[in-house]
Amino acid sequence: MTRRHHIFIASPASGALGAHIARTLASGQKDLAKAGYGAAVLGPHRKGQIHLDAALIGQAECGLFHFFGDARARASQFAQRLSAPIGRVVIHTLPYDQYYPMMWRHLAVTRALNPFAGATARLLERPRGWVQVIEDLHAALQPQEIVVLPAPVLVDEALAALVPGAHLDARTPTLPDHCDSEIAMLQRLHRANVSLAPHQVQRLSKFHARQPQGAPLAGFKVLDARKLRQRYCRDMAQIATMARTRIGADLEFAIAAQ
Repeated sequence: MTRRHHIFIASPASGALGAHIARTLASGQKDLAKAGYGAAVLGPHRKGQIHLDAALIGQAECGLFHFFGDARARASQFAQRLSAPIGRVVIHTLPYDQYYPMMWRHLAVTRALNPFAGATARLLERPRGWVQVIEDLHAALQPQEIVVLPAPVLVDEALAALVPGAHLDARTPTLPDHCDSEIAMLQRLHRANVSLAPHQVQRLSKFHARQPQGAPLAGFKVLDARKLRQRYCRDMAQIATMARTRIGADLEFAIAAQ
């Protein structure tokens, strides 16, 4: 029987799901073996069978500036390095009205950015989206199946899609979060070319987490957000019609969740 490799793509800046999957698989290697799977690894290492990659479609700046326009090239490089047949590709997706602000906030922690409000018109008109990303993954990886998991996604749901039949204890470590008032302060510091040590950033986070928050730094007007959410729904419907593609958890998991 041909040994096929399975890939989980944690879309960058999409929250804690990728870290939770990585921690769960790392601590569950014996359980994976019991279920007949090979080792879980980071990236396209041939010694593994379950692969996690947070940058396969691109980093957060790629998503914000051109919605992972080089996803096909990056996926082709991944496939060349792996040089093995691919079974399942599982990818976590988010609605555009939610995801663009998340990527901006993620980047704003570490670099100076133009205000999000100045980019909303371009983001609304951008033709590229999840449909094109999934097409790129099909073309470059040639998997047996792509499983698209629209947010919100449970860790158990992602595991059921990636390694069906494996019984793993989900690990959900707490990850640092950055509130808007902290990000606003960091933006002022970045523009002034002031750098903070990691422990200083931690202290800043703790201080601002206790402060009242104003209007969101990154977001869309109500009507614009609605347009983007409707487009996301249309894109998911189009993706569902693609060959070798399915949306959401498998039937067995859905029944168990109910």
